[in-house]
Amino acid sequence: MKALTYNNRIIIKERTDIMTKESYLQALENLLKKHLSKSEINDILRDYGEYFDDGRRQNKTDTEISAKLGDPEIIAQQFIEELGADNKESKTEMIDQMLHSVKEGTEKAFTTLKKETTKTFQHASDKMASVRQAESQKSSSIKSDIKQGTSTIFSLIKSIFVFCIFAFLQFFFTVFFYGFGIVAAIFFVCCGIVGILCLGFSLTFLPHLLSLAIIFASIALLAFALLIVLFIIFILKWNIQLIKNYFSKNRTR
Repeated sequence: MKALTYNNRIIIKERTDIMTKESYLQALENLLKKHLSKSEINDILRDYGEYFDDGRRQNKTDTEISAKLGDPEIIAQQFIEELGADNKESKTEMIDQMLHSVKEGTEKAFTTLKKETTKTFQHASDKMASVRQAESQKSSSIKSDIKQGTSTIFSLIKSIFVFCIFAFLQFFFTVFFYGFGIVAAIFFVCCGIVGILCLGFSLTFLPHLLSLAIIFASIALLAFALLIVLFIIFILKWNIQLIKNYFSKNRTR
């Protein structure tokens, strides 16, 4: 129930059903047209239409506005009784006074409601901002820890991978390169020694030119074996230096 003061009398308004502006004004017109003149009805409808427009500008729905106004049948009956009981007072003046009171009270209520709603939303917004800031700081800290842990794990995996590759290359050089080089050097030395040992036989039974070729071939094999040994020593020194640099780098890290 809602009470409005109109022409020194209390007008009781009840909540109406859900109605739009058009349906509300149409219902009010149908109830008034048998009892009031066309101009009076138009004045009433114009003022109530302005009431709906004011409510819409304040972001109110037609349902809320019609609920504030009350049942069109009760309002129409109040208009009929009021206009019939007081012929001395101008009908237009009565309508204006009633609607002015409704407008003034509604505007005041809407203004107060708007201020309180704005204050509530501002308070909620500030609280949400502070919660979001705290969550953001916490999330940043967690992300930083996760990033640091992930970086450490990847660094460890990388170190293990590089060490495995380095160990494999060392194994390859040791088993294949050094082994093959040493075997090749021994083979060429043996061939050279055999050539030198067979020098007496070649000089006795073979032509001198062929014997001379065997001598040069033996010397060449021995020289080639010496080159292989020197190359292996050079590679070995380079490999030792590489190992030292690798472990020195890891120790620094």
